[in-house]
Amino acid sequence: MLGVAIVIAAAAISLGMVGSNYMKALGRNPEAGKAASSIIVLAAFVEATALFALIAGLII
Repeated sequence: MLGVAIVIAAAAISLGMVGSNYMKALGRNPEAGKAASSIIVLAAFVEATALFALIAGLII
């Protein structure tokens, strides 16, 4: 279960970095709001990685 905790912590950190960098990009270029859908998809992939790790940890 330690591996699961590490993967979930890494997913949380990377999700925070994605959000932070997106907000910085919006601050520099306010018209870049069209990228919101791709950011949401990227966040979903990061969360899916954490969920797969959780499921694999529970099975093992």
